[in-house]
Amino acid sequence: MDDLLKLELPAGLAAVTIEVEADGFAVSVSRQGQSSRPTAAPTARQEEAPSEKTQRVHATTVGVFSISREWSSGDAVARGEVLGGIQSLGHVAEISAPADGEIREVLVTGGAPVEYGQALFVIALR
Repeated sequence: MDDLLKLELPAGLAAVTIEVEADGFAVSVSRQGQSSRPTAAPTARQEEAPSEKTQRVHATTVGVFSISREWSSGDAVARGEVLGGIQSLGHVAEISAPADGEIREVLVTGGAPVEYGQALFVIALR
């Protein structure tokens, strides 16, 4: 239990979201707060939309990222499909999709230098 991080969220805010990413794992925590203003009548509880499960694809080495094709938000990807590669010291490390899904964000353009562990893509999982 010593490894857990305890955060005190600020009081009085309508909503708070905290995102933490480490070692290829990302967690997002949200809290919907109560307004400190009195209300005249109770309001109907809003339906929360189901949250979309996403996974970030990270650089496996330091180097220059080359994209396998022009990816854009909404493109379907299959597990193992090559998204691009990172060239470092004459070697190219392929970056593959970790699961079936859909590209949500392209975070790095082709030709950009990347660091180990840097997020390259966000994929919405199926």
